[in-house]
Amino acid sequence: MKLINLNNALSLDFENWGKYYKNYYNSGLYNIFKILGTSDMDVKEAEGLEIKLKDGRIILDFSSAIGILALGHNHKRIIQAEKKCHELKMIDAIKVAPHKLQGILAYNIAEFLPGPLDISFFAISGAEAVEGALKLCEKLQGPNKKKIISASNSYHGKTHGALSLTNSGGFKDNYIMGIPENNIIVVNHGDIDQLENELIKNNDSVMATIIEPIQGQSINVPQEGYLSKVVELCHKHDVLVIFDEIKSGMGRTGKFCYFQYEDVVPDIVTLSKALGGGKRAISAFVTSKKLFKKAYGKKKDAGLHSTTFGGLGESCAVAIETLNVIAEENLVSMAESKGKYFIDKLYQLQTKYPDSISEIRGRGLLLGIRFNYDKVLVRRIINNLDLKFIKTIDSIFIASIVSTLYRDHNIIVHFSNSDLDILHIMPPLIISYDEIDKFIYALDKILQSGFTRNLSSFVKANVI
Repeated sequence: MKLINLNNALSLDFENWGKYYKNYYNSGLYNIFKILGTSDMDVKEAEGLEIKLKDGRIILDFSSAIGILALGHNHKRIIQAEKKCHELKMIDAIKVAPHKLQGILAYNIAEFLPGPLDISFFAISGAEAVEGALKLCEKLQGPNKKKIISASNSYHGKTHGALSLTNSGGFKDNYIMGIPENNIIVVNHGDIDQLENELIKNNDSVMATIIEPIQGQSINVPQEGYLSKVVELCHKHDVLVIFDEIKSGMGRTGKFCYFQYEDVVPDIVTLSKALGGGKRAISAFVTSKKLFKKAYGKKKDAGLHSTTFGGLGESCAVAIETLNVIAEENLVSMAESKGKYFIDKLYQLQTKYPDSISEIRGRGLLLGIRFNYDKVLVRRIINNLDLKFIKTIDSIFIASIVSTLYRDHNIIVHFSNSDLDILHIMPPLIISYDEIDKFIYALDKILQSGFTRNLSSFVKANVI
């Protein structure tokens, strides 16, 4: 074996490390990054919103790694928390005794949430938190209730169970589902009448309803009062409610969880992404003492649901510090105020370019811009060109916007495969007003130049 050690790995330049990514990790993703212009992003260091490249460029990260980086890259207090764990030689993994930090983290989470949400189970990913929430519902509801209601265009993860309830992006095409299709009922997000009809029609057979309070793929915000009606209706029919706040939680929308904009409490809430401070993989499902005790309170049942790496010491330490940073720096309220500022600026752009921007979506710092573009014009531009990346007109258009923001304006954003006309904006909660203005200036320049020019440049750069 000829292994590469860490020091040598860190010192490799792009010409060398790029081939390892492409040849030994994921060539398909590499090619996508190449189309977007980010495949050769050779990072020197990162802090806050700034990603500093070895060529001297400074990139502003408005994606937060799709929600992980609520505190930005390498927050000083998170690094100090990790350092403290190392200095103390703190125990990370122990299975035959309780770990002191698991209880403290669970308490801190409960402080952010309304009662009776006060019991946490820790896992690694958001999908794993969803899986745990579903198993809790199954255990509570018994074998006679086998159906689960989820929403159209939903996203709950890519493990087999969570994927069964994901109804966007074609993620479950050609896969065997963990939950049988006849056990799943799909309703339109925001349609309370359809939900009620399905609850009546499937009386006594539905165990749970799982809803993203704000849908992460489309940034779809329901009408005020919808979440309260969901809980009211479900409880009327003895159906448990899971709110999946993995993308919208941790302060991103201006409340710790988006459902807290209403006077409502679900039976279970799932959290992940930013909980690890951008440095640790950790997730949680949170429920009430009453429900958790009913499911797992007996000694013989206490270990029925477990996970190998859930609640490791350093992960809990980082999550504890993350929640303290969010509280002490008032990041939840700042997300609300900065979000309002950001949305106002986006509405000004929409007024300035009404033919280009059809809709502004979201709340706080979970935002989306829906563009309106001439598909006939796009088709005319790409007609008769042999392109190595085009699958749909929508994909080439949104990719051109993302690529131009990165290439010409040093800004990273992202988009969802299920809603290709929506640009996602998810900056860290520590963003400054000046950084918001830089984004607005960059998008203004792109819209001023026009989609045709931007798209033509992108297509030419990617022609075989």
